[in-house]
Amino acid sequence: MSAVAHLAVTLVLCLLAVPPLLGARWSSESPGAAVVAWQSLLVTGVLCVLGLLAALGLAPYDRPMLPALDAFTADLATGLPPEMTAARLAWLVAAVVTAALVPITVAVSTVGVLRVRRRQRDLLALLGREDPAAPGAVVVDHPAPMAYCVPGLRPRIVVSSGTLAMLDAGQLAAVLGHERAHARERHDLVLVPFTALRRVLPNSRYAKEVSATVALLLEMRADDKACRAHTRGCLQAALRRFRDGGFTTPAGTLGIDGDITARLDRIAEPRRRRLLPARWIALTATSALASTPISLFVWPG
Repeated sequence: MSAVAHLAVTLVLCLLAVPPLLGARWSSESPGAAVVAWQSLLVTGVLCVLGLLAALGLAPYDRPMLPALDAFTADLATGLPPEMTAARLAWLVAAVVTAALVPITVAVSTVGVLRVRRRQRDLLALLGREDPAAPGAVVVDHPAPMAYCVPGLRPRIVVSSGTLAMLDAGQLAAVLGHERAHARERHDLVLVPFTALRRVLPNSRYAKEVSATVALLLEMRADDKACRAHTRGCLQAALRRFRDGGFTTPAGTLGIDGDITARLDRIAEPRRRRLLPARWIALTATSALASTPISLFVWPG
């Protein structure tokens, strides 16, 4: 099988896998494995697009990627073969543009989020205070219920005075555990490529659904971490109060909100965790990720 054929088939499989994975029931039972599957699927898809464009451009050389690039570079000085038509060169230009677009988009998304977080930190430095009722958190005086994490190398867990008044000690501890899980596992970094995907494909319904699904899975992952150290009842009660309070997480942060109803149902009726299917799906996606660069360097165009 040529690299072009392998990459094309892999790309089609990635696209076909999106709807079933969006509706997979096991993902809420194993949110960590589901996030790994989404990460692998996204990276595989990007590599397939880049590799397919390059392979189509270098197909006349009928060699693996590196030898084909060497031959193409040498021919630039001595003259390209007649098989390197304008269409082939256009494929190569598209590959270069796409390869540059991916890191630029990720960088732009990251810079934008970092600016928002810097403003959040500046505001917290002015308005925040410590409170023994919320150890390790920054308290802001606001009557509305708020709880969120400003991630980074020095993360900040933020709660409002309204939250302190609304929750008892056990409920507050569960909420703080949820936010610390976000900070400790750097869920903000997990979201970066999916935010970039939405920026590249702003009109794509699937891009929006995938990004929202991964965000919800990360909330479920943080719920699981909180429930390991605190009772499910405490987290349930806190989530209900936040849902009724209509809290919205500030931009650039990770909060307790999200699809709270789905998370409440999940916590109320914990299902048996079917880890075996989750692991197989994550393993399959990871294997596809590994096979993509292999096809570029092993199979001829």
